[in-house]
Amino acid sequence: MTKSFSFLSKKGGVGKTTFCLNCAHALAFSKFRTLLVDMDGQANLTRHLFKGGVPAGLPDVSTALLRRCAPKEAILTTGYDNLDLLAGSTTLDDLPILDPRLMREPARFKLILQELAEDYDFILVDCPPIVNWLTRMVLFAVQGVIVPIQAEPYALQGLQDLVPMLDKLTATAQLHKIVVNMYRSNTQLHQNILREIVEAFPGRLAKQTVRQTIQLAEAARAGLSIFEYAPSSIGALDLYALCFELFELSPEQVKANVLARAEATAQPPAEAPLIEESPV
Repeated sequence: MTKSFSFLSKKGGVGKTTFCLNCAHALAFSKFRTLLVDMDGQANLTRHLFKGGVPAGLPDVSTALLRRCAPKEAILTTGYDNLDLLAGSTTLDDLPILDPRLMREPARFKLILQELAEDYDFILVDCPPIVNWLTRMVLFAVQGVIVPIQAEPYALQGLQDLVPMLDKLTATAQLHKIVVNMYRSNTQLHQNILREIVEAFPGRLAKQTVRQTIQLAEAARAGLSIFEYAPSSIGALDLYALCFELFELSPEQVKANVLARAEATAQPPAEAPLIEESPV
């Protein structure tokens, strides 16, 4: 069964898109068929994968939402095995002008994902850093919400606004996990804020944090995942271990999946970068 998650934060600059992208790479490298969907009007995820943006004339998520092409016709290959993209577009914010019915049809995106789900094990959706009509359309379509934050003073305030809103949703996505990104365990401030988040939202914070490292930013600048740019870095170790926690994976499950994919394609199995437990 396909599992679908959105990555949502009401605050920009918390590493949401980088986090979403690297989670997708971790799943794809472990031979899970993964689809990335860029629903952020900034289209940074798309620019990363296509080194500047999708070539003119190719379909994107806006094309699919406007029903100008079938969802499967809008899927783009990324050049990475097991990783496809439904590209973002800077026209996303203009869609209600192009088709006013979109505002009254929140299920349209859900229908797109339902048509695509049979081809993927995981679907990860990058949302804009705001709760708007696009975000609500995504929340109506996916199963869970992952909220990346930084251990900063305004983080708790943002969660106190966002989490109750998610909890009120019934027929839509529920909060899956809060993830602390860019964490510095050697600072009293980050330790205190982490403790406050744990106390305010018991059981809802991922145990694995992603420690602050310049290599994540360097990898994004180079147009690579952290697993390609610095596979032995703390960023790569943290993110892969976090994916095991978020997506309820195990080394045995990943190994079995790798072997199954190799058998299906009649190729020798590649070694998966397994992490059996958190490095911190």
